[in-house]
Amino acid sequence: MANYWMRLLQIEIHDKNGKNRALFRADSGRLDRFEIHMTAPFSDEPTPSEVSVTLYNLNKKSIDFIKKGNPVYIHAGYAGTSHGVITQGTIATLQPTTLNGVDRITTFTFLEGKDYSDHKEVNISFADGTDANTIIRRVSSESGIPLSEIKLKNNKVYGSGYTADGQAMSVLEEVAKACDTSIYYRRGQLVIKNFKEGNKERLKLSASTGLISQPTRVENGDYSGWSIECLLQHKISTGTAVHLDSKNVKGNFFVKNGQHSYDGSNFSTTCEVIS
Repeated sequence: MANYWMRLLQIEIHDKNGKNRALFRADSGRLDRFEIHMTAPFSDEPTPSEVSVTLYNLNKKSIDFIKKGNPVYIHAGYAGTSHGVITQGTIATLQPTTLNGVDRITTFTFLEGKDYSDHKEVNISFADGTDANTIIRRVSSESGIPLSEIKLKNNKVYGSGYTADGQAMSVLEEVAKACDTSIYYRRGQLVIKNFKEGNKERLKLSASTGLISQPTRVENGDYSGWSIECLLQHKISTGTAVHLDSKNVKGNFFVKNGQHSYDGSNFSTTCEVIS
């Protein structure tokens, strides 16, 4: 079992060439730990979530290494076996370092993965009888938009052919929707699949495994489910299958959206789950 008293949090930043990297660790067991605050949201939407990171009292060399366009990874969890990458992306904005009393504060944001909304336009004609899977893979290849997984609920066949014309991401969204399938980011990787299908990650969540409070009911115009809060759990992301065992809710659910966060004291994950 993970040691929930021994938190692990690491911000890993690479330069654009991938030759050098900087590690900033806020592990609770380290005497030389940094103070790091972060919020890392995730969802089943086709636009990448914005992650925020604040680091305290870096030296000038470290501050100078944090540049727009540099790849970044957040690794979190607990001493033992329960830790892993919760999100990754590329630094999008960097705020000027400020002073607050004796503290030097450096804040940057990055997108979970890459924003492909205006990446490239395509104009590809497909013959009669072409299926959606073929279209998606060709558009992905032609536009340079990598897809880590494709699992269509319905592989629609376009009997009269199909013309992929316009922004590549918009085309992918259109074809995925026609197949009754979602497109979203998962730990920085773009996937086309329904988040309630074919998920390998499964998690049992109870008071003894990190559940902080009783789940509360969520009623949305598009869905209904439960909102839960637990000690930060790196296994939770969009599509994670959760077996919930609490006093008022028991059963199997799937994660729709949520957020990992750490503010210097609270190390937690909040999310909404649906059946």
